[in-house]
Amino acid sequence: MGNAKIIPAGFGLPLVLALLAAVAGGAGQELVEGGSAAWDFSRLGELLAAALEAGFVEEILFRGVLLWSCLSWARSFSQREASCALFRNPARFAMVASSLVFGLFHLLPDGPLLQSGADVGIAAVQALLKVAQSTFFGLVMAMLVLRSPFDRLPQPRRSFALAVPIAFHSLFDLLYWGPLMLSGSALPSTYLTGDAAELIPLVAVTTLLGLAALLAGRRLVPSSKVLSGFSS
Repeated sequence: MGNAKIIPAGFGLPLVLALLAAVAGGAGQELVEGGSAAWDFSRLGELLAAALEAGFVEEILFRGVLLWSCLSWARSFSQREASCALFRNPARFAMVASSLVFGLFHLLPDGPLLQSGADVGIAAVQALLKVAQSTFFGLVMAMLVLRSPFDRLPQPRRSFALAVPIAFHSLFDLLYWGPLMLSGSALPSTYLTGDAAELIPLVAVTTLLGLAALLAGRRLVPSSKVLSGFSS
């Protein structure tokens, strides 16, 4: 099965934009945190492990479990309540619902939700941007799954639809967290720091991922029952 089938047509530019978002976020965070000039490549193994773990766990949980569960539930409900506009397009509902949960999940901190002494107003903007950023990324990953030829197959072969999202998610996190970790800084325990300087990379990443999600959605050509009515 060629790359054209594994990565759906029209996803080239959206995925490039997503990678640019990762690079912009990584560079921006390093500048804000003021990491050391020289990278410490002894942390490369730790970085790779963290990126791979996030890719596997989050894609299996949010796309492999939540997305497909939402899709199955929405299809079942739409058959019983055909007049309900919310579930008229089960695929769209499943993508948006699972991606919103994915976005909210990224607000969960390792410690306190709000950093001590943080400006509440700036922290609120950070929260909105982080949820939007992660939701946009989740939408791109969800579209990759539902447009995969493997998504039309029964389990366990259907699980191969997660292969590209897992690999891409891991690469994204590698680029996003790489500069910060290799420069000697620790990963943040919360995104709500109240630091105005951190808004710059957040806005850049959110904008690029928003464009990626928009282009991925517009370039999809509905060709299966899974995405019937997606472009309507």
